[in-house]
Amino acid sequence: MENYDFSRNTHYTVAAFIIFENKILLLNQKKSPYWLLPGGHIEDDELPQDAIYREVFEETGLTINLIQKPDTKAKTEIVTPLPLPHHIQLVPCRDKRDVTFVFTALSSNNKIILDKESIDYHWFSKQELLELTDFKGKKLGPNTKYYGPKIIDEQ
Repeated sequence: MENYDFSRNTHYTVAAFIIFENKILLLNQKKSPYWLLPGGHIEDDELPQDAIYREVFEETGLTINLIQKPDTKAKTEIVTPLPLPHHIQLVPCRDKRDVTFVFTALSSNNKIILDKESIDYHWFSKQELLELTDFKGKKLGPNTKYYGPKIIDEQ
């Protein structure tokens, strides 16, 4: 990623709960002990919604549709509303911290093309998210286990 200053103490990132047929996509990335949502850093001069579309495509090959839509009633001559994330979270990450804009999105298919950061993927059902603490030797994080079933129910 050429357009990002990794020396910063606070990084701004995006992630997405991607839904297909009532299941949520998680990635097994080489560098993490957890199954992760697709996502990554917001590059300099990039908007959060542009970053999530880019990151998801780079990591999975998927083209997604965000569930959150901008509030068009708030548009003025000088203000353009952006899609609101499902939630925003602060995550400690090694020697820094990530402020992550977490979106929800729909995919029209489940055909994944992994990038070099990931070694596996799985579409998790609500039941799996509720019952499993780990899968194939990697943990399911508490936020994924908390939000995932709720997001599936919202569909």
